[in-house]
Amino acid sequence: MNYDALPPGLLPIFLRRDAAAAFFAVGTTIFDKMVQQGLAPRPVRFGSISLWFRPALVAAAAKMTGTELHYSAETEMQDAPNEWDAVVRK
Repeated sequence: MNYDALPPGLLPIFLRRDAAAAFFAVGTTIFDKMVQQGLAPRPVRFGSISLWFRPALVAAAAKMTGTELHYSAETEMQDAPNEWDAVVRK
């Protein structure tokens, strides 16, 4: 998938399978097993396309590591130069 249409610094909100797997730093086979085991979220279907909601992937990673998320759209807009500044708090 080509994300060149997005402005620099803007991440896609939905990811295809290969990108969702890369988001977890694993291959697609391991990612599929993570989805089956409930460690990663199930995809959203848009017709024949399966897409993963990026914030759900972040939440799943946080849950796996025991990290508490503190995040809101308001925080993102006002205080966070990037999405991770508002996400992780141990």
